[in-house]
Amino acid sequence: MYYNKNLTKNLVQLVERLNSASHEQYGNHLKYLLAFIDGSKQLTLLLDEACERHPLKEELLTSVMEQGNYGRVELEFENEVDHASYSYTLLKYVTSNHGYNLHRMMMFQGQYFENTKERILDELIKPVIYYLGDRLDESSSVIYLLEKYKKRTEWFTKASLMETYSNATKNYEQIFEDDLRMFLFDQGIEYPFSTPKSASGRADVIGDIDTSNPLIVEIKLLDKNRKYGKERIKEGFTQIVKYTNDYNKDVGYLVVFNIDNTEIKFNFKSEGKSFPPRIVFNNKTYYLIVVDMTLISASQAGKMNTITIEESELTN
Repeated sequence: MYYNKNLTKNLVQLVERLNSASHEQYGNHLKYLLAFIDGSKQLTLLLDEACERHPLKEELLTSVMEQGNYGRVELEFENEVDHASYSYTLLKYVTSNHGYNLHRMMMFQGQYFENTKERILDELIKPVIYYLGDRLDESSSVIYLLEKYKKRTEWFTKASLMETYSNATKNYEQIFEDDLRMFLFDQGIEYPFSTPKSASGRADVIGDIDTSNPLIVEIKLLDKNRKYGKERIKEGFTQIVKYTNDYNKDVGYLVVFNIDNTEIKFNFKSEGKSFPPRIVFNNKTYYLIVVDMTLISASQAGKMNTITIEESELTN
């Protein structure tokens, strides 16, 4: 996908510029690299996920900073996600408290400036860049596509979709499944129409099924007129948990098409950090994307109802 290639290309270029920067300009180029990462929702989403899975306590950060002034700090990491979380958190901590001129800090000093740059690159930059590069082509990049689909539908196609839905007499969710499948296929997801049967049944959308990294999406409707309420969302979450277990995946997506003039509020531990709301449950991450399908304008809406969904309602 072009956006993945561009992100990777830009990251590589910024790291190359940092590594070739002069002593005087090194801090500026580090600032540019971090600004690019922080300015990309897709990159920050991946790093937020890593930091949520392997949080780093401030006491450890303080200890690393203190020990770093007297010699190299040797740490063991559970995996590359843990390593990336540590490096990114430490990088943000140091730059927030001491600025971007890491090459002037005692804990990173080498015998020569080139040694110093190599130490910063190996200990802080490479683990983050390697992790991002590896994950850009994995399923978390689907968040970008699902947000794009949400905007595309809400801005341009929901009127026609709702007309088809209103005239339907059965297979209501199939209308939205077909639309999402077509979009994902156009965006480069191979075979998103495949829904093979697993031990728990059939997921609504299984993409890239012939690869080692299949995409698993479950679709549910919120429509009081057809008696699709809060329980429907809870049911969808239960199903997506089962499907991720069946396919040995650590990420699943639940897409809710909100037909009602209702605001869905997710009261999750991670809520407010970034789009979309997510739950980390049994070491797996589940994203919930709401597509607003109401055709009522803001001036006609009147009082809007709110449905609040607690994390415990889905996971217990």
